[in-house]
Amino acid sequence: MKHVTRTRIMLTDITQWREAARAHGEVFADVRPGCTFVEVSAFIDPEWLVEIEASAVID
Repeated sequence: MKHVTRTRIMLTDITQWREAARAHGEVFADVRPGCTFVEVSAFIDPEWLVEIEASAVID
């Protein structure tokens, strides 16, 4: 996780952003990558609520 420079959090219900941000903060507290939250209408599987995309730079 220490190589992650940016994350994108996609939620089907943007009102849940605080919970997602809390979980993100627990994982990335020491790294603090740039982060974007967006709301999407749906995922391929309708049971999915969140998708996380991460970009990393590895030396």
